Amino acid sequence: MKILITGTASGIGLAAANYYKEKGHTVFCVDIKRSENDEASFEADIRDENKLVGIKERLKADGVELDAIVTVAGVHTMAALAESNFSDIKRLVDINLLGTMLTVRVFHELLSKQGRVVIVTSEVATYTPMPFNGLYNVSKTALDCYADALRQELNLLGQKVIAVRPGAVQTPLAASSADSTERLAESTVLYSAESKHFASLVKKFTGTPMPPERFAKTLYRATTSKHPRLAYSKHRNIGLVLLNVLPKRLQCFIIKFLLKR
Repeated sequence: MKILITGTASGIGLAAANYYKEKGHTVFCVDIKRSENDEASFEADIRDENKLVGIKERLKADGVELDAIVTVAGVHTMAALAESNFSDIKRLVDINLLGTMLTVRVFHELLSKQGRVVIVTSEVATYTPMPFNGLYNVSKTALDCYADALRQELNLLGQKVIAVRPGAVQTPLAASSADSTERLAESTVLYSAESKHFASLVKKFTGTPMPPERFAKTLYRATTSKHPRLAYSKHRNIGLVLLNVLPKRLQCFIIKFLLKR
């Protein structure tokens, strides 16, 4: 198989690229940082259409037909929506949502008739947003919706679209999440006390992140199974699962109680 994966410089993307290669598949890596030791690694910001088109044309000239497009690239930040700089909002949405949409739009031309698009969203995509994680939640929920919409269209062509929703994973993104939670507590004006309580709750209830190599196996299954699921969830946070069983009004009451105490 020939697979194109974004976000391969670290974390889930790197683990997935290595796993596919170990299984004997050809992997074309796209990331803002190129691997110097890999001829099939391309440097590109997934927001840069010209760069992505240039990569596509190189692959096309080499006669490459893709069996799967796997979109992993993404960023995370904790932010208070009423205080966030618009540039920060735009950057996150541009990368997590629009960058993925652009990647699929550009490389779909190379996708085989029975090819697959595997889109990494997040477990939060199906949950009520938590305070200060709303910006990330919005981008991932929209991405999950995009996967559903794309599935309806590509299904007409015989191609499959699979959403994969990871919980906490040991990646630089997870580490930046913890850092951004602390930065929020230091910078917010509206939520000084609440953000500190929130940072404490995050440390208590996040749980142990799973190794990216474990999640790479789920991506591989989504790409290679004869009859894949429409969506895969991996390593879900039981606390969030239980919270989202409750009515939204009760969720709001509980969160306010925990953060205003």
